Amino acid sequence: MRRALLSLAIVAAPLAAEVYLTEQRAAGIVLKGCEVEREQRELSPRDRERLEQISGLRSFLPRYTILIGRKGGSLCGYAVVIDEIGKSEPITFMAGIDPSGKLGEVAVMEFRESRGWEVKERRFTRQFKGKRLKDPLHVNQDILNYTGATLSSEALARGVKKALALVTYYYLDRK
Repeated sequence: MRRALLSLAIVAAPLAAEVYLTEQRAAGIVLKGCEVEREQRELSPRDRERLEQISGLRSFLPRYTILIGRKGGSLCGYAVVIDEIGKSEPITFMAGIDPSGKLGEVAVMEFRESRGWEVKERRFTRQFKGKRLKDPLHVNQDILNYTGATLSSEALARGVKKALALVTYYYLDRK
């Protein structure tokens, strides 16, 4: 009986996040060599509706952290911190976007699921480089997934699309 209770306690215990990168280290990867300014964006209901329209996705969170990178006074890019649900837990990552709206680097910061951690590997994240908001960003269409990491792969693809939509909406379309 005691062994059964111990087994149940282990199964019911929440998984701890595997922290790979701090926000500062992730920013150093996706906005390499840039001075970084941090902004919090609160999304109004109108903003959320518009973001859903331009991205084709739902479930934008009410608040996002966006980093603006500058080098020598010139804009060198943006980075968005995204929390996107994999199977049941959020995957936290940062997506870098250049001033023309093209995706640069993607850096996984925290992973909380028991499976699918392979999405943090460069051989997966480099598939996003050069993608734009108009690109499908769908697993098994223009993004290949890992076997056993389909939900995590889909989460990163959705999150990258949301990051592109946020930067386009708040910064690129308002120039």
